[in-house]
Amino acid sequence: MTQIKRLAIFLASFFLIVSAAVVNVPNLYYMSALLLALPWVSYLMGMVSLRDLHFSRTVPGTGWAGETARFTLIVRSTSRLPRFGLEAQDHLPRWMEHIGPSVVTLNAAPGGETRAEYDVHLLKRGAFRLDGFTVTALDPLGIFSFSKKVPAEGEMLVYPTPETITDLLDSGSEKYGFRDLPIAATRGSGVDPDGVREYVPGDPLHRVHWKAVARTGRMNVIEFEESRAVNVVLALDLHVGSNVGDGDQTTLEYLVRAAASLAQQGIRQGASVRLVTGDLPSSADVASRGTEHLFAILADLAHAEATDPSPLEEKLVGRIGPLQPGTTLVVLTASSSVALADMLTHYTAYGTQVVVVFAEPSSFVNIGAPMAQSSNAFVERLSGARAIPVLLRLHEHGQLEPEIMRDANYAA
Repeated sequence: MTQIKRLAIFLASFFLIVSAAVVNVPNLYYMSALLLALPWVSYLMGMVSLRDLHFSRTVPGTGWAGETARFTLIVRSTSRLPRFGLEAQDHLPRWMEHIGPSVVTLNAAPGGETRAEYDVHLLKRGAFRLDGFTVTALDPLGIFSFSKKVPAEGEMLVYPTPETITDLLDSGSEKYGFRDLPIAATRGSGVDPDGVREYVPGDPLHRVHWKAVARTGRMNVIEFEESRAVNVVLALDLHVGSNVGDGDQTTLEYLVRAAASLAQQGIRQGASVRLVTGDLPSSADVASRGTEHLFAILADLAHAEATDPSPLEEKLVGRIGPLQPGTTLVVLTASSSVALADMLTHYTAYGTQVVVVFAEPSSFVNIGAPMAQSSNAFVERLSGARAIPVLLRLHEHGQLEPEIMRDANYAA
């Protein structure tokens, strides 16, 4: 369209010059000169179209994978003249995409503030660094465009979305000599307060935390310390090179989703949950209860990347340390290392229930029979270590469907 406008002005000016020469009317020459000067005047006006305008952007600090976040562009004008037809385009990182047009059109009111909202789809969990955005203005004739890069750096944390995976809490493993996951077996009922958690059907009403109910609008109860309180330890394997697959359909993404789901289920049912991901200490690497602790775990999972140079079996015991009676250890890994399976006997030999959530690499990428055979050998070795194997395979619809092995070979 811009080229057409320029061509139209040039042809009109040329026609006036030819007409002036044919009919000998000097005024037509002046009209032709004015017509040729018009784009340059418009260009000069366009050059100042972004002056006295101040741009910024607001984004939510957190979001959920698979959901939508609302961003807001803000323009503050100190000019006495309105500015029309401004176009802004946000430079989103990978795994964030515009819902609808990627260009936002807005008009700046004189001496005021204008806001334009747009929705962004959060495709994947992670800690995303946000860059700036570009604002473009046109001259009055719409022939020339003038752009300005606005720096607006920031970070948005996208939590993994917990899912319902009830099979992990009711494995039926007692058939093979294992006791059920004891996440819901005991809730604290001592005398020392130990935090606030969401209400679970069956909780006595005298333990309702009415101040929290009034503040949040949700039923919460006071949790008390209990010497027999159940603990759940989630150990996520982040060994470099262990992430197999493509995009958001990888072994690590499935394991992160499984860890988030187990953490939510455990905390909802009153268990004390701890997440172990690496050598660096974090608030999630401390056994605790309550919604606040769940979000600390989800934040660690949002940052999780397969960058650990050491295999999990080399540091498993050192990272986790001794476990109290009644603790369930859940190891989430895509490694089929026999050494890892053997290392788990350090805990199963003393009565700790160990569950291994194994994201089978051969289902995430076609890498042939040898790796599938290695996975089978790993699962068989887990039975010898008295650990409960739970398989995660790539699902065509991206669903999380853990498969608990119930073969007789896994009997005690």
